[in-house]
This record gives sequence, C-alpha cells and structure tokens, in this order.
Amino acid sequence: MMNNYTDRVTVKIFFMLIVSLIGVPAFFYYDNPIWLAVLFTFYGLVTNALSQIAYHRWICHTQFEPNFIARYLMIYSVVISGLGNPVQYVYSHLVHHKNSDKPGDPHNPKEIGWTGMLLGRYKTPDDYVSIRAVLQKKDVYFVSNHYWKFYILFTCVHAVINPWLVVWQAFNFTHAWFGMAWLNTVSHSSGAPTQTKGFTNLWMMGEGNHHIHHKNARLLDMSGDNQTDWAGKYVIPGLLAK
Repeated sequence: MMNNYTDRVTVKIFFMLIVSLIGVPAFFYYDNPIWLAVLFTFYGLVTNALSQIAYHRWICHTQFEPNFIARYLMIYSVVISGLGNPVQYVYSHLVHHKNSDKPGDPHNPKEIGWTGMLLGRYKTPDDYVSIRAVLQKKDVYFVSNHYWKFYILFTCVHAVINPWLVVWQAFNFTHAWFGMAWLNTVSHSSGAPTQTKGFTNLWMMGEGNHHIHHKNARLLDMSGDNQTDWAGKYVIPGLLAK
C-alpha cells in the first residue's frame, strides 16, 4: 500500500513514461499528421521552460518579478507540467540549498544515486527554512492548495481540444523530469555544486551554472564568463520581468 509521498511520485513517473511509450507510437500508427506532433512538442517545450523558470527562479528564489501576463502563463505552466505542488517544491529546494551535498539534502546524488534521482526517490526534508517568499504569492499559494484539482481540470480541457494532447502532456512531463534528474545529478556529482558544460547547460537554460547559483541564489544571470544562462540574460528580462 502506498502511504508514502515518494512512492506516489515514483508511480507517477512510471505512469507518465508508460503513457508516453504507448501513446506516442500509437499517434503515428493512426496516421496523425507530423505537424501536429511538432505543435504538441513545441507547446510542451514552451510550458516546460516556463514552469522551470517559475518553480525555480520566480517562486522559490524571487530572482525577478513577472508582469501580469507572464505571471499567469507561468502558473498555468506549473500546473500543466505535473511536476508537483509549488509549496512543497520551495520547501524541499530550500532545504537542499541549506544542506547541499551533506546529510539532510533531500536529493544528494551521492546518497540516492542516478536511479534514485530518476525515480524521484528523494529523502523527506526535515530542516527549518523560511518559505515566506511563496506564501506571499497568494495566487501561487492558492494553486498549491488545489494543485491536483487544477491539473485534472486542465487535463480534461486538453482531452476536449484533442485527446492526443493528453498523451503529449505525459510525454512532456517525462522529458522534463529526465532533464531535472540529469541536471541535479551532474551538477552535484563531485560532492559540491559544479558547472555543467556544453549541451547540458544550454538544454537546461543556463541552470547548469550551479556553482554560481549556490553562491547567490537570488542572482538572475548565472552565466558568469561563459554567457550560457540564456534564460537569465535574455528570456526573463525580455519577456517575463517587469
């Protein structure tokens, strides 16, 4: 019997993966147009990017203040990503910062390994940190209290628009989760926050500049000398920040 949050996360990851592995080939088996697959994938890439920016840079670390439209686009993206409750994310992530790569870190890859990271086998955080930043965002806090209700609602909307979009919802979750697990693993593989290089950093919008981020979590542009934080340098200032 699943009475553990971690177990439910693992089941969710497996479920989304199975839906993706069955649903995406079925989409092409039934002769659906390629342009529709490209459109669904693009939609997923945009909402995944916005959800990552929202969870990490805005809701957790308040690196910037979004304009009105960006605020609700990001909240929508957070919900449809299926990655989880923003308040829980903030608490777990701030505990990770406080105890990074030490006992008490909820997702230290040295302790739980790559497989554990991929399956969401994070440790339950139990340290004190202030989550005032997310509690002050009343709309985010409201969504957090009703997160899975909103997720089901928007999933039903997807199903009405096109049932195959629900398959892509699972597929978009799967590759976003893989990316997060990979980033958290390689960025802490040496036992301390380190910089990832090459495609990984570009793929993760500059989040791979992990050594810089852990030194100053409120810093928007984490690119340092390598100019790879394209989200902090261009996307957020150009499209999201007031």
